[in-house]
Amino acid sequence: MGRNYINKDLFGNYVEEEPVRINIFADEIQSKIDLSTKHEWHYVGLIVEDLNNSLLEDIINERFKNNFDINSPYYEKNNHIVHWSKIKSADEKNICKRWFNYILNPSKSGKKFYAYLLGLNFSLLSKKEFDNKNVFNSIYNRFFRTAIIYALKTFFGNKEIIVENIYHEEGQQKDHEYFPWHCIYKIKEREEKINFKCDKIEFLPKDHKQNEKSNLIQLCDAFMGACTSIINGFEQSSTSKYREELLQVLYPLVKRIIQEPNNKNSSFQHSNRIIVRFFPKENTTLDDLKRYMNQFFTSRSMYYESIISKQPELF
Repeated sequence: MGRNYINKDLFGNYVEEEPVRINIFADEIQSKIDLSTKHEWHYVGLIVEDLNNSLLEDIINERFKNNFDINSPYYEKNNHIVHWSKIKSADEKNICKRWFNYILNPSKSGKKFYAYLLGLNFSLLSKKEFDNKNVFNSIYNRFFRTAIIYALKTFFGNKEIIVENIYHEEGQQKDHEYFPWHCIYKIKEREEKINFKCDKIEFLPKDHKQNEKSNLIQLCDAFMGACTSIINGFEQSSTSKYREELLQVLYPLVKRIIQEPNNKNSSFQHSNRIIVRFFPKENTTLDDLKRYMNQFFTSRSMYYESIISKQPELF
């Protein structure tokens, strides 16, 4: 494990910099159709917690509004599981709204909330590059590793990073032959400044009453669900009114991230902290040299804008 001597003390002596200790919380969205292009998208979502600046504690406090009296009439109202696609009550919406407002407020979240959303255009990906027996898992495994490396280097620069744990929502990846351990093994093999205290991904239930860390799995799910609904669009229904209200809350941030990803003067202070990227720009094949070029991009049409303007998008 290398050492960093970046900072100097008052006498000009180099001082060893403490490594950043983190937990990673992850979730995915499969087969989300872009209502503008009809392309099929998969998404990888990461929330990174700097353990010296506890995000989990803040998110639990926001959930309960700092009222942990189990005899309070508000306790159970604030104790619901938040699952984006199943938000169907004002209580669930209000928990999520407090979380989104927390994210929007950099005085609260600026040193605590780090998020990366990677969209994979399945309609443009070369399927021949992946296992044809289990295409989604093959794609997800490869890009999950890529997402972790890019996110950590962007969030923390050249600092030494110690990953205490990687948590993922329970799903099909839990039973995959390679997924629970392979990305950690590969990153350890290739990245000198990213070190691990864990050798396997731990899978968490959605229910925070079973494990309090699942609050951050719920937050990841809600953040991903809102972002992808703003970008890809969503089906309006009798049960979508609460989610639509939440989209209004998060839309200003998502718009800024998509249009001005590197704006260091943004009131949200999102630059290098809250990132949304997509891959690939265009259809490529195994024999196409373009696939070796930078196919990641950030600027993309947002279907939600056509909904709020009540006008069709212009392409």
